[in-house]
Amino acid sequence: MSCCEDDVVFATGFAGFLVFTYLYGNPLYMIRAFVLLFAAVSVLLPFRASATGQSAEMLIVGHDTMCLFALPLETADSTVLARLGARLKEIDAPWSTACWRAYIGVWRLDRGMLWLERVETTEGDPVFTGAELFPKSAEGTRVRADWFSGEIRYGKGDLVYYQHDGFMRNLEQEWVATVSKGHVRGTKAYRNHLYKKGVGLEHNAGCVAAAFDSLYVGELPDMLTLYMVFAADSTGRVVRIDRAQLLIPVKEKIADAADPRLRAAIQAFRSATRWDAYWIKGAWKERQCFIPLRRGGEVWKPRKK
Repeated sequence: MSCCEDDVVFATGFAGFLVFTYLYGNPLYMIRAFVLLFAAVSVLLPFRASATGQSAEMLIVGHDTMCLFALPLETADSTVLARLGARLKEIDAPWSTACWRAYIGVWRLDRGMLWLERVETTEGDPVFTGAELFPKSAEGTRVRADWFSGEIRYGKGDLVYYQHDGFMRNLEQEWVATVSKGHVRGTKAYRNHLYKKGVGLEHNAGCVAAAFDSLYVGELPDMLTLYMVFAADSTGRVVRIDRAQLLIPVKEKIADAADPRLRAAIQAFRSATRWDAYWIKGAWKERQCFIPLRRGGEVWKPRKK
């Protein structure tokens, strides 16, 4: 399984923005850019408690062992979770930032039910069988997950999309099952694809800056940043814009689509950029990026002394 991180998701957009200021700007610009972007992140994006990719659970379906991107155990009774936590502490179960919970649940879909087979450490050592963890409702060594209701997503195949945050990744083949008190009520299957049609973020930023410069001729501040939430299709072209804003330090945030500055920036973004595209769960995946703009098609170049 290869790791193909999206170079225009927020984390990379954040890093790219600062890289531009470091490579092309003076130290004062870099400080101002960091402050601006930090403020923008606070306003524009929701807080995420998990900022690290997490190890998936294991789900056995027929003869396949798949990745399960859900944590059904986390909704179990608090006394069960307390026993599990005490056991993990007792055996000094290894943990890492890739698995904060310090365990891997091994599950099975069988006879229209979700079952817990066992719980292991991240190194594969036994912690509890399903029966040991839920002795009152055990069936053999396993237990029906009758405490769990909700959706579970699981899959197999190569990695198509990856974001370094929780379970924010997708495999080639995926299924989403609706579970009610352990019973599977319905399942949808998906085929996910990556279309490598794009160019680097820095190249796209330069193209947008040049196109914007030709479309808008009015006065502009020294620092101007375009924030976009969008989707691209298999051709690499932008097919959907869900959110667009121009960020001006201290002064304002332009979100009115009728504003000539934002209108020109959106037109430049649509016409000049090409992106890798992700077909995920039957739709083009939404993306985010920050693109710094400057006169003359330049990107964050310092003023001449």
